[in-house]
Amino acid sequence: MPEFRPGVELSRLFYLEAVRPLLGDRPHLAARIGPGSDVLGFDTERSTDHDWGPRVDLFLDDAGLSERLRHELPKRFLGWPTNFVPPGARVRSMADTDGPVDHYVTVTPLDAWMRARIGDDPGWLAIPWQRLAEITGGAVFHDPDGELTAIRERFSWYSDELWRYVLGCQWARIGQEESFVGRTAELGDDTGSRVVTARLVRDVARLFLLQQRRWPPYGKWLGTAIAGDPAAKHLVAALSSDDADQRSAALCDAYEEAARRQNALGLCAPQETRRRPYFDRGYPVIDAGRFAAALLGGEPAIGSIDQITDSNDVLDRPDLCIAVSNAARSPRP
Repeated sequence: MPEFRPGVELSRLFYLEAVRPLLGDRPHLAARIGPGSDVLGFDTERSTDHDWGPRVDLFLDDAGLSERLRHELPKRFLGWPTNFVPPGARVRSMADTDGPVDHYVTVTPLDAWMRARIGDDPGWLAIPWQRLAEITGGAVFHDPDGELTAIRERFSWYSDELWRYVLGCQWARIGQEESFVGRTAELGDDTGSRVVTARLVRDVARLFLLQQRRWPPYGKWLGTAIAGDPAAKHLVAALSSDDADQRSAALCDAYEEAARRQNALGLCAPQETRRRPYFDRGYPVIDAGRFAAALLGGEPAIGSIDQITDSNDVLDRPDLCIAVSNAARSPRP
């Protein structure tokens, strides 16, 4: 196996040395964006088994270019096959070939690519965080007029108003279940306590990323995305503890850090950051609803599409994301 290098670096070299010389004077944009662990910067040697390798995203309207590249691209680049099998499948892997190259150079107009990723005029709250990470991640290799760069900058983060709203909805999610870790344990339901803990860990991890103006990735990469955060140790402690009181304490350590960070952002009136008992039942909580109320100002905590649903069958379809998001905000009959 050739020496592993990050996929985006491999794609950049592939474009510059193998693809660009074949394009002549065609106006085009080139990048490595969209789906893939390499775009998020999380690829490893394991990633080389599918949808990884010498690949480039070209943005132009040229129906015949893809076929011409099949006959003109080298069969290997820096030791990696440029042929992917099976051709046109959802998941493809590198494989040698003696014939034309079934390459992984996508050729599509930029507006068509954007519609496929997020739909037509979706509204910010209908775009999944993973899709936003895919649009703004990776790297741009050729963008002479700055068209693609402008799109990436546009989708780099929410406006302050929307950021405040999404943060408030994330705090609201925590507030809805933070007392359940202690309540389930009190009932002797250790499994239930662990399940609630895991749900809260996911919500707090996402909250940390949102506070840092980072798009939370989907489940497979959420732990990787948060691993470098010093506060991640509290989430690890909550998940690994066999004692419900210790789980609650670790979660409260994470809540308090999130509360301090929230106050530092200055997006709402500062709130007390220390844990407190849950009414007269005594379970330790942060009372996350305080932060939700301060951020939302009375607005219903419906949230972005990721805060409404975690169904992949919805999140993978822009039309459904738009429909669900719109329906969630429609007035009740």
